[in-house]
Amino acid sequence: MARLDYLTNLLSVYDHDPRCSRQFALGYSAVLGSLTASSSLTSKRYPIWPLVRKNLDGPFDQCLASYEGEWAKRLLAGARLSEMAHSPPLSYASPYIACPGIYGGVLTADILASGSVAARPENIPEIDWQFLNLDRWDSNIMFAIRSLLDSTGVPFEGAEPLCGALESVRDLFRLMRHFRPQRTKALRDFDALIDDRTRPQDGGFCELCWRVSIRSNRLQELAAQQRHEVREIVRSAQCQLSDEEQEARLAQAWMLESSLRLSPSCTLISKAEAAKLRLVFERFRIERIVAGNLSCRYCHVHKPGSPKYHADLRYKAAFQRHLTALSGTGRSEFAFNFRAPSAADTQEIRKVAYDQVHSGLHVVTARKAPSLGLREKVWLMHAEGISQSEMARRLGISRQAISKAKKSLESLMNTHHAGSYINPLTGEAQVPDPVRKVIRDATMKGLSITVIAKEVGLSKGTVDGLVRLMGSSKHAKS
Repeated sequence: MARLDYLTNLLSVYDHDPRCSRQFALGYSAVLGSLTASSSLTSKRYPIWPLVRKNLDGPFDQCLASYEGEWAKRLLAGARLSEMAHSPPLSYASPYIACPGIYGGVLTADILASGSVAARPENIPEIDWQFLNLDRWDSNIMFAIRSLLDSTGVPFEGAEPLCGALESVRDLFRLMRHFRPQRTKALRDFDALIDDRTRPQDGGFCELCWRVSIRSNRLQELAAQQRHEVREIVRSAQCQLSDEEQEARLAQAWMLESSLRLSPSCTLISKAEAAKLRLVFERFRIERIVAGNLSCRYCHVHKPGSPKYHADLRYKAAFQRHLTALSGTGRSEFAFNFRAPSAADTQEIRKVAYDQVHSGLHVVTARKAPSLGLREKVWLMHAEGISQSEMARRLGISRQAISKAKKSLESLMNTHHAGSYINPLTGEAQVPDPVRKVIRDATMKGLSITVIAKEVGLSKGTVDGLVRLMGSSKHAKS
């Protein structure tokens, strides 16, 4: 099921195409407006497809009938829009290389009978059957859109509303992937497993820091491994093929992930290769089902029950509040705020929030309203242009304490900035190699995280993540 905390943003991303007709746009908006965090594709209490039938079937049929030009309309025959998840298309488009001469071919599509099974096989869960059919229809819609475009990619006269409706349907199908049921039966031999449930899978972050969740991390690993194995099979051919033909072979290979069989025109993939690919896709499908049992709320550093989990759990509420402040929907509780790096991605924004609430500027774990710390008070007075002597008088402390507070703020900002950029491959701070070497050597000497962080000028949270990364890399190599 879609989670409530991101449902609003999710629906705004998958809004209708502006080119579609007004009636279709109204129906599309009505469907999105009726979706809730409890909606799912197989729910009887909070169903989705009846919403599509009520609001979009009629307008979509009108869009199809309104265009009188020539196009690949037969690709959409066989089911109404609300029935496409439950019924495979009668025909489908298959990419292949057309070679009119010896100087190269053109990537085009062949329309043929699919030979797909009309009823759901017993060993496929209902939700997987729906996604399988949506993938098939999405492929057909994509090629149907291409048939409405001229050689320059511009829709034919009068085809824009239909193109808009078809693109909107593709967005709708992508949106539906965020509404898996909470629990589904998997394969015949895996009924006890829990399928991957919380959406979105690839963007799930730990509730306590900037890292991706254990489940998302595992799913990303599986996706990368699957892409590698599929490419290895596709590239294993001994014959010399052009780049265009290699891309077509790869496209045909990926068709097997969502199709029960290849079309006769898919001559670039042999039967032996198809058999290998089916085994690969089936193995990774089972692996993804197993990954559904992993945590979608916490990362490998903050596994529930671990010392790091208990240490940072006290900061959870403050961390979430500062995230809202960084997104512009809330107000920061700090007078001295770290700045995000230029062109920051989501992880780097979350790293700013993590460093901020762990900066020690003032107490954030108490239930009562936080009060500003000494350094924050000094910062506010400094922004007003007040002299150090006046600051010391107002705060009742020495000028040396004021100077020390200013230097502490400068050091704190430099410490955050040194670890503010995130390596997208590792999910940890991007630091120079010499710094990594110092951390590695200090770890081998048995120095504590606090001592190492002070030596290299990084925060303890940043150093802790790098030390864990080096440890996991060392274990992987061994």
